[in-house]
Amino acid sequence: MVLMVVITGNKSSALPRHQNNLEDKLPPLINYSLPSFLVNLPLATEDNYFEEITPHQVGYLIWRDFPVKVYLESPAPDLPVSSLQAFQRWQKAGRRALDLWNKYVPLQEINNAEEADIIIYRQAPLPQGKITRNPETGLLNLPRIAAATTTIKFYLRDNHLHHRMIIHVSPHQADDYLVSNISHEMGHALGIWGHSPNPDDIMYYAHTANIPTISPRDLNTLRKIYHQSTRLGGKIMNYEL
Repeated sequence: MVLMVVITGNKSSALPRHQNNLEDKLPPLINYSLPSFLVNLPLATEDNYFEEITPHQVGYLIWRDFPVKVYLESPAPDLPVSSLQAFQRWQKAGRRALDLWNKYVPLQEINNAEEADIIIYRQAPLPQGKITRNPETGLLNLPRIAAATTTIKFYLRDNHLHHRMIIHVSPHQADDYLVSNISHEMGHALGIWGHSPNPDDIMYYAHTANIPTISPRDLNTLRKIYHQSTRLGGKIMNYEL
């Protein structure tokens, strides 16, 4: 079964969307120093898929403060035992995915979603697209429901532009696919805003029979992304609501 991962970049109300030229209101592009943990990655190849990465209107979606804070949704206190066990299984898969990335990028799991840079919810993503009717058969064509999605939200703090990544992951998957899908979405959340054409990479765009893990190509691509410029972290001048 092919999984098409849908990536959206929803601007929050913190950005002045009503302006005709949004870029004139955004901070200038900035180049930050490459984090030491990316400089020191012991990789045997320089192969990457950087050409598949699409920069956002704010530039590349990179983090500057480490460790990146991640909130993994917690179960409600009144869940019945069977539901609690299913939730804990999902959390375990989420932590396995975080552990995979934490080998290369400093991450910190926290208990407060409001303070998190990345929030991971145990919820099936909303269907992408509209219901249409086949004019020949009269049957309804239902939109594909992705197993996981990542959405960007922007906000201002002291007039500086920041972002938060929101991941929704359906719990209705086998454990190995949960780990793989959460790892894939974490790749997006860490800045890989695109997909690999190589099925051996965690950022490959579809499910495969052989579940991939984080590859040297994934890491080389991430490192090259963090060489690029961004408006994130910059100060918005003359901001008007």
